[in-house]
Amino acid sequence: MPAARNKTALVLAGGGIMGAAYEIGCLAALDRLFAPGFSTRRFDMYVGISAGSVIATLVANRIAPQTIYDSVINDERRVFNWRRSDIYQLNGWEILASSWRVLRNTLRILRKYRRNRWSYSLSDIYYILQEQFPAGIFSLEPMENYLRQSFAQEGIIDDFDLLKTELYIPAYDLDDGRRVVFGSEGHRDLRICQAITASCAIPYFFRPHKIGERYYVDGSVGQVSHLDIAIKQGAKLIVVVNPRVPMDNDRELTCLPSLSEGRCSSVAELGIAIAREQSLRIETRENLALALDLHRTRHPEVDIVLIEPGSEETLLFFQSPMSQTARTHVMNYGLQLTLGQLQERYVELSSVFGRHGIRTTSDLFAPPGAAVAGDE
Repeated sequence: MPAARNKTALVLAGGGIMGAAYEIGCLAALDRLFAPGFSTRRFDMYVGISAGSVIATLVANRIAPQTIYDSVINDERRVFNWRRSDIYQLNGWEILASSWRVLRNTLRILRKYRRNRWSYSLSDIYYILQEQFPAGIFSLEPMENYLRQSFAQEGIIDDFDLLKTELYIPAYDLDDGRRVVFGSEGHRDLRICQAITASCAIPYFFRPHKIGERYYVDGSVGQVSHLDIAIKQGAKLIVVVNPRVPMDNDRELTCLPSLSEGRCSSVAELGIAIAREQSLRIETRENLALALDLHRTRHPEVDIVLIEPGSEETLLFFQSPMSQTARTHVMNYGLQLTLGQLQERYVELSSVFGRHGIRTTSDLFAPPGAAVAGDE
């Protein structure tokens, strides 16, 4: 007799646009693992963090990952296949206004210091200057407007209360440092596109996103997977997709090229941005490992399945996120890599999913859609 269906959750961690592209390919592969009657569109709840919240919202709207995959391959004008101008827009007038504030306020404060004979140093001037500029390079208002318009045009539900499944999107309140879980009780009276935008507010790069009178930053700055959200809501099976793993720059196996030197390099030789990104990926891996150990110890009745890319292939993620070709490569990588991983882990995963009433198929290389034909 088959096991009864337990409550299930799909958690999509952050990782920028390229991380979201990997997740699309990964989910398209995962759909081929499930036998008819279940698919990635049939989880009971979804938790989307940062860029993962975009994909979580689409799948919670019953949009098949293969459909998203095909829309990018065919360069169709859909939600995920956005252009640079949809998100990154520099406001020339705002730059001029900030420059004027810097000049005006710096001179005013320095005159006040001299008049009162206060001592001041270069560090004081630094803090004075930084207060005159926005808290990030780009505003996220263009992204929210783009999502709002795209959701309306494509018939995507933009209201937590109208979804047929549970959707949770965490972000952090910048002023009190607390996590806010949009979609949970008390945090449902906003558009889903607002919650997505708040959870995508990467510090420094994007400005904190304002909703009402509060400012929010990226849902990844605290936790990686926010597993406690799914566990609190009663999930007994949680599938976590984490696209963000550190590079394994083994000189004997890989070559991390320096474009200026034309040779293989260490991460440290590629500048601040790459070194910072690698450091954040290391932090992500360690935090996720700690979270998995903690929740598996505290909740042995909950099965947690982790899917992530190999560290030897993450150089693929260091490409222009606005390049449709690069997104296609990363999506295809996510699809092919995950298919291979699922085959290697088939016995283990078949047993885990079976305990929760979900049947699987070993025919992972069936044509797209064949494994999910019965899930409608």
